Amino acid sequence: MNILENENLLVESKNFGAEITRIFSKKRNKDILWNGDSKFWGRHSPVLFPIVGRLKDNETYIENDLYKMSQHGFARDMFFDTISSAEDSITYKLTSNQDSKKLYPYNFELLIKYTLNDTTLEIEWTVINTDNKNIYFSIGAHPAFNLNFNECNSISDYFIEFKHRNKVNKISLDGPYSSKVSTIENIANVTLSNDLFINDALIYTNIDELSLKSHSSDEHVTVKFKDFPLVGIWTPYYKDTQTTAPFICIEPWYGLADNINSDKIFKNKEFINILSPREQFCTTYSIEI
Repeated sequence: MNILENENLLVESKNFGAEITRIFSKKRNKDILWNGDSKFWGRHSPVLFPIVGRLKDNETYIENDLYKMSQHGFARDMFFDTISSAEDSITYKLTSNQDSKKLYPYNFELLIKYTLNDTTLEIEWTVINTDNKNIYFSIGAHPAFNLNFNECNSISDYFIEFKHRNKVNKISLDGPYSSKVSTIENIANVTLSNDLFINDALIYTNIDELSLKSHSSDEHVTVKFKDFPLVGIWTPYYKDTQTTAPFICIEPWYGLADNINSDKIFKNKEFINILSPREQFCTTYSIEI
């Protein structure tokens, strides 16, 4: 386990998946990030690459060849190298290899950098095309935040506050696949409830910032992701009890699950990113406590 620490926060991450596994607030004396209890969801904050969401039938055509890939891609289940480390920052790197090419034929490097800055964790992603042709990819975040702002752990005590740009669209899911798109007028906040997640994640376009807040506490967590095309809000819903898990995921994305009518051609995916040879893609988002 690798540790970053300052006077406000303690952050733990690991080489497997370059995943953040703990964000502890010293001021609040509590864990902000979900503990990964597999009874609900056995992850904390996986990096989604080279897909976000699910491929139609878990398969896709790349360069006319058929590849199988499970939900959210393979990066979250591969070991990253540590290429730099300090008290307040660490950088991980995943390089394409024999195992990755069984799922995704491109040559690439994926760098994940975490930096502590006061009460903020800054996350930087860099994708480098080391191939001799264009590569296509999606990338996304999936941090889960505890609903522990107060003694009332009911999801209905919490709401999400939005800051957005331009027109906001909501993308509905049909099973695991993207489907209907509808325009949302004047969205400012959404009060959370169990039934909000019956059909899986809430997905929006043109959002720059989301804050998880409580009606009965001043505590909050703010995720900033300026210019990201998409964000998902998710917690697992349990039909038998009509309840949800004790955490909420706020997920900035550069990519989307396959459309219900997908032709399964990877480069035709909605919100796909393209990199020319030797080009690199770099973006950042932050988690403010």
